[in-house]
Amino acid sequence: MTESNATASHSAVLLEGLHFPECLRWHDGRLFFCDMYGDAVYAYDASRDELEAVAEVYHPGGIGWLPDGRLLVVASEDRKILDVTGGRNDVYADLTELVPGWLNDILVDDDGRIFAGNFGYDLFSEEPRTTRLVVIDPDGGTRVQADDVLFPNGMAKRSDGSLVLAETFAKALTSFTIEPDGNLRRQSTLSLGEAIPDGICVDAEDHIWIASVYDRAAIRVSPTGEMERRAVSQMAFACALGGDDGRTLFVATAPDFEPGERRARREGKIETVRVAVPGTDGWG
Repeated sequence: MTESNATASHSAVLLEGLHFPECLRWHDGRLFFCDMYGDAVYAYDASRDELEAVAEVYHPGGIGWLPDGRLLVVASEDRKILDVTGGRNDVYADLTELVPGWLNDILVDDDGRIFAGNFGYDLFSEEPRTTRLVVIDPDGGTRVQADDVLFPNGMAKRSDGSLVLAETFAKALTSFTIEPDGNLRRQSTLSLGEAIPDGICVDAEDHIWIASVYDRAAIRVSPTGEMERRAVSQMAFACALGGDDGRTLFVATAPDFEPGERRARREGKIETVRVAVPGTDGWG
Protein backbone atom coordinates (compact mmCIF):
# COMPACT_ATOMS: atom_id res chain seq x y z
CA MET A 1 0.00 0.00 0.00
CA THR A 2 1.34 3.40 -0.93
CA GLU A 3 0.12 6.81 0.08
CA SER A 4 0.31 10.19 -1.58
CA ASN A 5 0.86 13.20 0.65
CA ALA A 6 -0.79 15.46 -1.92
CA THR A 7 -3.63 17.53 -0.53
CA ALA A 8 -5.99 19.99 -2.14
CA SER A 9 -6.46 23.53 -0.91
CA HIS A 10 -8.36 23.89 2.34
CA SER A 11 -11.91 22.62 2.36
CA ALA A 12 -14.80 25.06 2.09
CA VAL A 13 -17.71 25.06 4.54
CA LEU A 14 -21.02 24.46 2.81
CA LEU A 15 -23.27 24.10 5.86
CA GLU A 16 -22.67 24.58 9.57
CA GLY A 17 -24.70 24.78 12.77
CA LEU A 18 -25.55 21.07 12.61
CA HIS A 19 -25.44 18.61 15.49
CA PHE A 20 -23.86 15.59 13.81
CA PRO A 21 -24.21 15.25 10.02
CA GLU A 22 -23.93 11.72 8.66
CA CYS A 23 -24.95 9.41 5.79
CA LEU A 24 -24.45 11.82 2.89
CA ARG A 25 -26.14 10.98 -0.43
CA TRP A 26 -26.28 12.90 -3.72
CA HIS A 27 -29.72 12.16 -5.17
CA ASP A 28 -31.83 13.84 -7.84
CA GLY A 29 -29.71 16.98 -7.89
CA ARG A 30 -29.66 17.53 -4.13
CA LEU A 31 -27.48 16.57 -1.18
CA PHE A 32 -29.37 14.48 1.38
CA PHE A 33 -28.01 13.76 4.85
CA CYS A 34 -28.98 12.82 8.39
CA ASP A 35 -28.40 15.13 11.31
CA MET A 36 -28.01 12.13 13.57
CA TYR A 37 -28.28 13.89 16.95
CA GLY A 38 -30.56 16.60 15.58
CA ASP A 39 -33.18 13.90 14.80
CA ALA A 40 -33.83 14.98 11.22
CA VAL A 41 -33.06 14.21 7.58
CA TYR A 42 -32.31 17.12 5.26
CA ALA A 43 -31.99 17.87 1.57
CA TYR A 44 -29.84 20.77 0.41
CA ASP A 45 -30.41 22.42 -2.98
CA ALA A 46 -27.21 24.26 -3.86
CA SER A 47 -28.76 26.04 -6.84
CA ARG A 48 -31.19 27.78 -4.50
CA ASP A 49 -29.14 27.63 -1.30
CA GLU A 50 -32.16 25.98 0.34
CA LEU A 51 -32.06 23.47 3.18
CA GLU A 52 -35.24 21.44 3.61
CA ALA A 53 -36.12 19.05 6.44
CA VAL A 54 -37.58 16.02 4.65
CA ALA A 55 -38.13 13.78 7.70
CA GLU A 56 -38.10 13.83 11.48
CA VAL A 57 -36.69 10.60 12.89
CA TYR A 58 -35.17 10.01 16.31
CA HIS A 59 -31.47 9.25 15.80
CA PRO A 60 -31.47 8.58 12.04
CA GLY A 61 -28.62 6.37 10.89
CA GLY A 62 -28.80 5.73 7.15
CA ILE A 63 -30.93 6.57 4.10
CA GLY A 64 -31.81 5.09 0.72
CA TRP A 65 -34.50 5.03 -1.95
CA LEU A 66 -36.67 2.18 -3.17
CA PRO A 67 -37.13 1.78 -6.94
CA ASP A 68 -40.54 3.47 -6.71
CA GLY A 69 -38.95 6.56 -5.15
CA ARG A 70 -39.90 6.03 -1.51
CA LEU A 71 -37.34 7.32 0.97
CA LEU A 72 -36.18 4.92 3.69
CA VAL A 73 -34.47 6.10 6.88
CA VAL A 74 -32.83 4.03 9.61
CA ALA A 75 -34.05 4.63 13.15
CA SER A 76 -30.76 3.58 14.70
CA GLU A 77 -31.51 3.01 18.39
CA ASP A 78 -34.94 1.53 17.60
CA ARG A 79 -33.25 -0.84 15.10
CA LYS A 80 -35.92 -0.27 12.47
CA ILE A 81 -36.02 1.01 8.89
CA LEU A 82 -38.79 3.55 8.31
CA ASP A 83 -40.63 4.62 5.17
CA VAL A 84 -40.82 8.39 5.62
CA THR A 85 -42.47 9.21 2.30
CA GLY A 86 -45.16 11.87 2.50
CA GLY A 87 -44.40 12.75 6.10
CA ARG A 88 -45.11 9.25 7.41
CA ASN A 89 -42.83 7.23 9.69
CA ASP A 90 -44.12 3.76 8.78
CA VAL A 91 -42.06 0.73 9.80
CA TYR A 92 -40.68 -0.88 6.65
CA ALA A 93 -38.44 -3.43 8.41
CA ASP A 94 -38.11 -4.28 12.10
CA LEU A 95 -34.67 -5.75 12.78
CA THR A 96 -34.74 -5.75 16.58
CA GLU A 97 -34.50 -9.56 16.71
CA LEU A 98 -31.68 -9.75 14.17
CA VAL A 99 -29.12 -7.10 15.16
CA PRO A 100 -27.36 -6.91 18.53
CA GLY A 101 -26.48 -3.21 18.36
CA TRP A 102 -27.68 0.09 17.01
CA LEU A 103 -28.70 -0.20 13.37
CA ASN A 104 -26.16 1.54 11.16
CA ASP A 105 -25.90 2.51 7.51
CA ILE A 106 -27.82 0.86 4.67
CA LEU A 107 -27.49 0.34 0.94
CA VAL A 108 -30.66 -0.02 -1.14
CA ASP A 109 -29.98 -1.55 -4.56
CA ASP A 110 -31.82 -1.02 -7.85
CA ASP A 111 -34.06 -4.03 -7.16
CA GLY A 112 -35.15 -2.72 -3.77
CA ARG A 113 -32.99 -5.13 -1.80
CA ILE A 114 -31.51 -3.60 1.37
CA PHE A 115 -28.16 -4.38 2.98
CA ALA A 116 -28.02 -3.18 6.60
CA GLY A 117 -25.19 -3.04 9.12
CA ASN A 118 -25.19 -2.60 12.89
CA PHE A 119 -22.75 -1.71 15.65
CA GLY A 120 -22.77 -5.22 17.15
CA TYR A 121 -22.05 -3.97 20.67
CA ASP A 122 -22.35 -0.86 22.83
CA LEU A 123 -19.75 1.42 21.29
CA PHE A 124 -19.49 3.51 24.45
CA SER A 125 -19.15 0.82 27.13
CA GLU A 126 -18.15 -2.56 25.63
CA GLU A 127 -15.17 -4.09 23.88
CA PRO A 128 -15.47 -4.46 20.09
CA ARG A 129 -16.85 -7.71 18.73
CA THR A 130 -17.93 -8.88 15.31
CA THR A 131 -21.48 -8.77 14.04
CA ARG A 132 -23.42 -9.39 10.81
CA LEU A 133 -25.10 -7.74 7.87
CA VAL A 134 -28.81 -8.26 7.31
CA VAL A 135 -30.33 -8.52 3.83
CA ILE A 136 -33.97 -7.41 3.44
CA ASP A 137 -35.57 -8.65 0.24
CA PRO A 138 -38.21 -6.70 -1.70
CA ASP A 139 -40.87 -9.12 -0.40
CA GLY A 140 -39.89 -8.32 3.20
CA GLY A 141 -37.94 -11.49 3.89
CA THR A 142 -34.75 -11.11 5.94
CA ARG A 143 -31.48 -13.06 6.02
CA VAL A 144 -28.31 -12.82 8.08
CA GLN A 145 -25.18 -12.51 5.94
CA ALA A 146 -21.48 -11.86 6.54
CA ASP A 147 -21.70 -12.69 10.23
CA ASP A 148 -18.05 -11.95 11.01
CA VAL A 149 -17.65 -8.24 10.23
CA LEU A 150 -16.35 -5.69 12.72
CA PHE A 151 -18.46 -2.55 13.01
CA PRO A 152 -19.94 -2.60 9.47
CA ASN A 153 -20.46 0.97 8.40
CA GLY A 154 -20.63 2.72 5.00
CA MET A 155 -21.35 0.68 1.85
CA ALA A 156 -21.09 1.33 -1.87
CA LYS A 157 -21.20 -0.64 -5.12
CA ARG A 158 -18.47 -0.72 -7.72
CA SER A 159 -19.18 -0.86 -11.45
CA ASP A 160 -18.86 -4.67 -11.45
CA GLY A 161 -21.74 -4.88 -8.97
CA SER A 162 -19.61 -5.86 -5.99
CA LEU A 163 -20.48 -4.45 -2.59
CA VAL A 164 -17.72 -2.63 -0.69
CA LEU A 165 -18.13 -2.40 3.07
CA ALA A 166 -16.21 -0.19 5.49
CA GLU A 167 -15.31 -2.24 8.56
CA THR A 168 -14.57 0.72 10.78
CA PHE A 169 -12.59 -0.76 13.63
CA ALA A 170 -11.00 -3.44 11.48
CA LYS A 171 -9.50 -0.49 9.54
CA ALA A 172 -10.42 -2.19 6.30
CA LEU A 173 -12.56 -2.21 3.18
CA THR A 174 -14.12 -5.60 2.49
CA SER A 175 -15.57 -6.52 -0.91
CA PHE A 176 -18.38 -8.99 -1.52
CA THR A 177 -19.90 -10.52 -4.62
CA ILE A 178 -23.68 -10.14 -4.52
CA GLU A 179 -25.19 -13.41 -5.73
CA PRO A 180 -28.40 -13.31 -7.83
CA ASP A 181 -30.43 -14.21 -4.73
CA GLY A 182 -28.82 -11.40 -2.71
CA ASN A 183 -26.51 -13.59 -0.66
CA LEU A 184 -23.00 -12.22 -0.12
CA ARG A 185 -19.76 -14.01 -0.95
CA ARG A 186 -16.60 -12.46 0.46
CA GLN A 187 -14.05 -11.50 -2.22
CA SER A 188 -11.25 -9.70 -0.40
CA THR A 189 -10.31 -7.43 2.47
CA LEU A 190 -8.06 -4.40 1.94
CA SER A 191 -6.21 -3.12 5.00
CA LEU A 192 -6.16 0.67 5.36
CA GLY A 193 -3.25 0.92 7.77
CA GLU A 194 -4.26 3.30 10.54
CA ALA A 195 -7.18 4.89 8.68
CA ILE A 196 -10.59 4.45 10.36
CA PRO A 197 -13.26 4.32 7.60
CA ASP A 198 -16.78 5.51 8.39
CA GLY A 199 -18.96 6.58 5.45
CA ILE A 200 -17.76 5.84 1.92
CA CYS A 201 -18.59 6.53 -1.73
CA VAL A 202 -17.26 5.35 -5.09
CA ASP A 203 -16.00 7.33 -8.08
CA ALA A 204 -16.04 6.66 -11.82
CA GLU A 205 -12.68 4.87 -11.66
CA ASP A 206 -13.93 2.48 -8.95
CA HIS A 207 -11.77 4.12 -6.30
CA ILE A 208 -13.40 4.41 -2.89
CA TRP A 209 -13.46 7.66 -0.95
CA ILE A 210 -13.54 7.05 2.81
CA ALA A 211 -14.30 9.50 5.59
CA SER A 212 -11.38 8.69 7.89
CA VAL A 213 -12.49 9.68 11.35
CA TYR A 214 -9.32 10.50 13.29
CA ASP A 215 -7.31 11.62 10.25
CA ARG A 216 -9.63 14.60 9.79
CA ALA A 217 -9.57 13.73 6.12
CA ALA A 218 -11.33 12.09 3.24
CA ILE A 219 -9.03 9.52 1.64
CA ARG A 220 -9.29 8.16 -1.92
CA VAL A 221 -8.35 4.48 -1.94
CA SER A 222 -7.58 2.65 -5.19
CA PRO A 223 -8.62 -1.01 -5.65
CA THR A 224 -5.00 -1.97 -4.90
CA GLY A 225 -4.59 0.26 -1.85
CA GLU A 226 -2.92 3.46 -3.06
CA MET A 227 -4.19 6.37 -0.99
CA GLU A 228 -4.60 10.10 -1.51
CA ARG A 229 -6.04 12.37 1.14
CA ARG A 230 -7.99 15.62 1.32
CA ALA A 231 -7.91 17.44 4.65
CA VAL A 232 -10.99 18.79 6.44
CA SER A 233 -11.26 20.85 9.62
CA GLN A 234 -12.74 18.26 12.03
CA MET A 235 -13.22 14.52 12.40
CA ALA A 236 -14.72 13.11 9.19
CA PHE A 237 -17.75 10.81 9.35
CA ALA A 238 -19.28 10.55 5.88
CA CYS A 239 -18.65 11.57 2.28
CA ALA A 240 -20.43 11.75 -1.06
CA LEU A 241 -19.57 12.87 -4.58
CA GLY A 242 -22.00 15.12 -6.40
CA GLY A 243 -22.66 18.62 -7.66
CA ASP A 244 -23.32 19.69 -11.23
CA ASP A 245 -20.32 17.83 -12.61
CA GLY A 246 -20.02 15.11 -9.96
CA ARG A 247 -16.62 16.44 -8.85
CA THR A 248 -17.58 18.01 -5.53
CA LEU A 249 -16.71 15.83 -2.57
CA PHE A 250 -19.02 16.58 0.36
CA VAL A 251 -17.67 15.58 3.79
CA ALA A 252 -19.61 15.49 7.06
CA THR A 253 -17.51 16.63 10.03
CA ALA A 254 -17.82 17.20 13.76
CA PRO A 255 -15.45 17.62 16.73
CA ASP A 256 -16.23 14.11 18.08
CA PHE A 257 -18.94 11.44 18.10
CA GLU A 258 -20.03 11.53 21.75
CA PRO A 259 -23.87 11.61 21.77
CA GLY A 260 -24.34 13.97 24.70
CA GLU A 261 -21.87 16.50 23.36
CA ARG A 262 -23.30 16.41 19.85
CA ARG A 263 -26.89 16.82 21.03
CA ALA A 264 -25.90 19.77 23.20
CA ARG A 265 -23.87 21.64 20.60
CA ARG A 266 -24.27 22.62 16.96
CA GLU A 267 -20.69 22.24 15.80
CA GLY A 268 -21.24 19.87 12.90
CA LYS A 269 -20.42 20.95 9.36
CA ILE A 270 -20.60 19.78 5.80
CA GLU A 271 -17.38 20.71 4.04
CA THR A 272 -16.46 20.45 0.36
CA VAL A 273 -13.36 19.86 -1.70
CA ARG A 274 -12.99 19.64 -5.46
CA VAL A 275 -11.67 16.40 -6.96
CA ALA A 276 -10.59 15.25 -10.41
CA VAL A 277 -12.71 12.13 -10.93
CA PRO A 278 -16.53 12.40 -10.74
CA GLY A 279 -18.80 10.21 -8.70
CA THR A 280 -21.26 7.57 -9.79
CA ASP A 281 -24.57 6.31 -8.46
CA GLY A 282 -22.77 3.83 -6.26
CA TRP A 283 -25.54 3.26 -3.72
CA GLY A 284 -27.71 0.99 -5.86
